[in-house]
Amino acid sequence: MPTTRTPRPLPPAPLATGTAVLLTDDDELADAVSRLAAAAGCALRRDSGPSLGPPGEAPLLLLAGADVPAGEVLRARGEAAETVLVGLAPVDAAWWRRAAEVDADHAAVLPEAESWLLERLADAGEGAAGGRGRVVGVLGGCGGAGASVLAAALATAAAEEGADVLLVDADPLSGGLDLVLGADELPGLRWADLTGVSGRLRPDVLRATVSVGDGLQLLAGDRRRGGAPGPAALESVLTAARRLHDLVLVDLPRRDPAALATVLPHCDEVLLVVPATYRAAAAACCVLDAVRPALRSPQALRLLVRDVGADVAAETVADVVGARLAGSLRTDRDLDAALERGEGLPRGRRTPLRAFALRWAQEASLRDLSPVPS
Repeated sequence: MPTTRTPRPLPPAPLATGTAVLLTDDDELADAVSRLAAAAGCALRRDSGPSLGPPGEAPLLLLAGADVPAGEVLRARGEAAETVLVGLAPVDAAWWRRAAEVDADHAAVLPEAESWLLERLADAGEGAAGGRGRVVGVLGGCGGAGASVLAAALATAAAEEGADVLLVDADPLSGGLDLVLGADELPGLRWADLTGVSGRLRPDVLRATVSVGDGLQLLAGDRRRGGAPGPAALESVLTAARRLHDLVLVDLPRRDPAALATVLPHCDEVLLVVPATYRAAAAACCVLDAVRPALRSPQALRLLVRDVGADVAAETVADVVGARLAGSLRTDRDLDAALERGEGLPRGRRTPLRAFALRWAQEASLRDLSPVPS
């Protein structure tokens, strides 16, 4: 004779983004899933009731044990929930039939599927399904082009416009973005602390990087300890950063093919910085030839021409390089002097660089943040 199941009362608080719900009366199964949720940093609510709350509050991830009637699971999942039938090995044929009855998106048998389920719980904990932020790379077309200064200016402007920004110094030969921002004495994690990481990176790690100001985090190198990022660390940081931040700006290393091959496929946009000289344009052609195969789309790359007012016009440089023109900048000797004095980027006056950065940030906020097609 079937037993009567008494639903536990639901908490009054609505479901938050990043919540996972587990439907089961199996304590052993609940313990196993709870341990994985804790490791993934995902808030898990256990329930055995037929409803998860008002419409529109379906969880990001709904987990169900085979002890829950199929009708309850179907009523609870809602349109937005991804449903996973979970069980502890060994499972029989009836368990797999239940997965089909509840129309589960996935079926996970523990402990074999622990790694997979940990990933799904981590995604739910970060409130993401495949990433939401935009990744923009800044690359010098030749030595001394000013890519690092531009990356710092764009990140600062985007943060001022209200975006949650991570600025990543991926060029160990740049001299340091922390110096450009006047943040070299600020506390926080740097690349030397992350060089050995690989795989999934928890979001609280990125929040522990250098905080430059409201909305702007910096992941820079450490001149005292070294520790240039390897491809595995770069991959982990960019994957996590895209889930956590609205915008990820990367100062790209022109002379590191492995790092470029890792970062460029993540980039929705790449700005190539070139001084307004024929020699710089020729060097930029070589750089573009090297990076073009790794670009997500040919349309992802645009050109910013510096030192306009020289003998070569910005449009001529763009024609020589064969790239779309994003804009041009006049020489600002006061800015160069301020950076040499270690004062960081000036924020109190309207320099040509600041004007371009603010315009770019405002335009970026209006553009679709979804990745460009591969």
